[in-house]
Formats: sequence, C-alpha cells, structure tokens
Amino acid sequence: MSTTTLSGTVLVPSPPSPHNRRPDGGALPPEGQRPPDRAAVASWRDSFVYWSGLPLRWTGQVAHNGLGILRVLDITWLRPMPVGLIHRDHPWATGINPDTGQYVWAQNVLYRSARGGVDSVLPPDDVVLTTTCWFLARRAALSAVVPQLHQGPSRRMPHGINYIHGASHYNSGICIFTDFSDALAHFTDRRFRAEIWRFVRRERRELLILFRQREYRPREFAYFTCCLRTLFPWFCNANGPRGCVLWGNSAPFPTANLITGHWAADVYALKKPAGAAAVVRPPLTPGVYFCGGPYGRGRRHVLWPERLLAWATYWRVRLRRGRGGMFFVDRRRVYADEIERRRRRGLPDVPVARM
Repeated sequence: MSTTTLSGTVLVPSPPSPHNRRPDGGALPPEGQRPPDRAAVASWRDSFVYWSGLPLRWTGQVAHNGLGILRVLDITWLRPMPVGLIHRDHPWATGINPDTGQYVWAQNVLYRSARGGVDSVLPPDDVVLTTTCWFLARRAALSAVVPQLHQGPSRRMPHGINYIHGASHYNSGICIFTDFSDALAHFTDRRFRAEIWRFVRRERRELLILFRQREYRPREFAYFTCCLRTLFPWFCNANGPRGCVLWGNSAPFPTANLITGHWAADVYALKKPAGAAAVVRPPLTPGVYFCGGPYGRGRRHVLWPERLLAWATYWRVRLRRGRGGMFFVDRRRVYADEIERRRRRGLPDVPVARM
C-alpha cells in the first residue's frame, strides 16, 4: 500500500497479489459509442436552461453542501463515530461482494467512454478502477482495526470520514473517462446529464468519476469540478496524484466525487443494530442506464462562471494557509510528520496545488 504525501505525490497502490486475493469482479460494461467528430453547438434550449438556472443551482449547492458539512461535523466532532463499526473482512474494507466473492466495482460501472487511438497507451480501465477503489477501501479498513490506530501517520482521518470512503467506493455508481475534456463533452450533453439525474433519483447513491490520464494541470481539474458544481446543485471534489486541488486530496488516479448527499444514509446506518450488514448495497443492475447513446456531444471547454467559481474557491483555500483544503481535520497536526520531513529536505509546504 502506498503512502500519501503532502506534496501530492501518490505512489499507485498495488491491489493484493493474485495469490492472496479473491477473483476479480468480472468484465466491465462495454465502452460507450463514440459521437460524430463535429464541433458542439449549444441549442437555445440548452443555453436558456444553463444561464437561467445558474443562480438556483449555485444557491442549492450552498444549502446542500452546508447540510453535508453539518453531517460530517456531527460524525467527526459532535457525535464522533467509534472504531470497529466494520470489521476487517467487511465489504467496505475489502471491496468484496459477499454474494459472489469477487470485487464489486466492475458491477457498479455505469458508463465508460470510448477510447481514441492515442488512448491505447493509457492504463486499462480495470487497472484504473481497481487501483482507485482499493485505495479507498484501505482507507475504510483503517477504522476496522481494534484497538484503534492513533490519528497521525497511521490513520490521518477520523473514523467517520473513513466510513465515508467505504460508502464511496462500494456503493457509488462509477463513470470512467479519458481526460477532463472527454468528461466535459459528456456532462454538458443534456441527454447524458439526464441519465445522471435518473440514476441518482432512482438509486440514491453517490457518483464516482475516474480518469485514465494521470498527467494533467491542476487548473484544468479545478475547472472541471467547478463545471460540475455549476451544472448540478451538488458539491464536487478533485482528488488526484498531482497535488491537492482546491478542497481535494491525493489519490492514485484523478478522481472526482460528485457528492449527492446519499452517503449520509449509509454512514448513519452503521450506528444501528446490524448496521454493518445493512450498508452493503447490492451491485447495480446492468443495462438500465446510458442505453441511448452515443453521448459526449457537449462542449469541451469551460465557461466563465465555472472559471470564476474555480478561482474564488482556490483563493479561499489559499487564504487558509497551512490548513489547506482539509476542512474537518487540522492538517498541520495530522500531517505534522510529513511537514517536518519536507522542512528538513528544504522543501516548502504546499497545502494546495498552484493553479
């Protein structure tokens, strides 16, 4: 398992050796159809919906994110969740579907975009999927260790946040794209966005967005997440291997969490009798969503409100100085060892990736 450093450099964690793990989760769903190669032209309807609904979506996001912040403060500070609500073999800690003995993640892939010819050099989708979700599973497993690990180098986050990681990798619907422009072309496609809404309303789950391309500019990642924060009334985090972008953290592959708020039902259910079993949701039924392709006919660029939101968020995080984008823990305390290690090497502390 790799370690996450403050510099944002993340060594890609290797899943367990095939000699000591169970079979994989089976085949991924087929790639989506590639749309015709022509410039996207927004219809008057799309433009009207975007601009007229922008104030309402931003207002809704502020209220929705405020509720989410209160919930996280509740499970980490007001009524902190204890260690041991899941065990080491729990699906949130392993990714193993108890009904099949296989990893669940491939069964929860909603959509993956078609690769172009130049994309063949990028990691296979099963590597992107398994590496990222295994990374999250190991975070959840840190709260299955009894007696509990001291909060610091061994366990950075409170147990409540580790449990959120468990819900994120095991219960979320998952989309896989090549890069940010590829994802933008899909999420700004009205038909694709309608399927996202249908999935969230019907399944009441979170959405995990993974990217094959590990090389990117933090600015472009910030623009993408703020585009989603403009298209939907939900918050979106940017996590990846090239520094902590805005409120995000490190991850082996670029990963965006579109936070619909449904994590709360699963995490709070852990407190109830037999809660550990109740939170293990069945995998998604294949062939239900994104059957009307091709998708990806939207724009591949961001608009000025999305840039504005990204820069406003960036400077808000920058003004927090050493606390960076870690809102629920004191970064200066839980990462004190990393900060000191960098200081001894003559390297500056970089709480947030520079845009």
